[in-house]
Amino acid sequence: MIIGVDIGNTTTEIGFIENLNNIKSYKISTDKNKTKDEWSILLSLILKNEKIFKTDVEAILVSSVVPTIDNKISQAFKETLSLTPLFIGKDIQVPIENRYQKPEEVGADRLLNVFSATRKIKPPLIVVDLGTAVTFDVVDEDGAYEGGLIFPGINSSVDCLFSKAEKLPKIDVKFPNYVTGKTTEESINAGIFWGYISLIEGIVNLIEKEYKKSFKVVITGGNSELIFKGLKEGYILNRKLAMEGFYYLYKNLSK
Repeated sequence: MIIGVDIGNTTTEIGFIENLNNIKSYKISTDKNKTKDEWSILLSLILKNEKIFKTDVEAILVSSVVPTIDNKISQAFKETLSLTPLFIGKDIQVPIENRYQKPEEVGADRLLNVFSATRKIKPPLIVVDLGTAVTFDVVDEDGAYEGGLIFPGINSSVDCLFSKAEKLPKIDVKFPNYVTGKTTEESINAGIFWGYISLIEGIVNLIEKEYKKSFKVVITGGNSELIFKGLKEGYILNRKLAMEGFYYLYKNLSK
């Protein structure tokens, strides 16, 4: 078994990966104020619940976009499993050609996602990750990472709207069976939901025009299941894309 740790700005996903068909994960709030001891306690409780022992784990792979907590999580894993986690971008590299002008600027999570997607789907392809930010990542037909786009995520947009507009209520975005809202809450919900549907489909269309070709599009991330319901046919939903990426990456290292 390997453990994959995806540290995002809002949540940290800890996955226990036997193979592609046996992945179980837990999502924990990415709280920068959590101490190393708190992370150790959380890890110990999860390992106990899953009945996982030190001898069961071969390696721990980490993708992080929150450097301020990397050391605390690393120390917590060392204490609980006596293993030193391998950080993508620092200890190991994602084996994909990176055509960014400054390759070091690309988040480990973005490279892990596109690497994972290309293991199952023949490029060219686009990976859309709906998390704290919405990212679009483009892979050409040769399997090289071309670059992408970054937008505020759904929850970030709701929080911003709520904090800046005093009379507007904060809502949880749900799938609307309408386009035109009849209340303020419905109007906000419809605006956010269909706005992001239009964003995704519109950006994919622009990318295809720029490259003069069609792309397969993979949707992943915390809000992917919600948004997937409104997208036109042809999009591919994969909530476990990052966890599968850890598996593929470890297998590649093992070779």
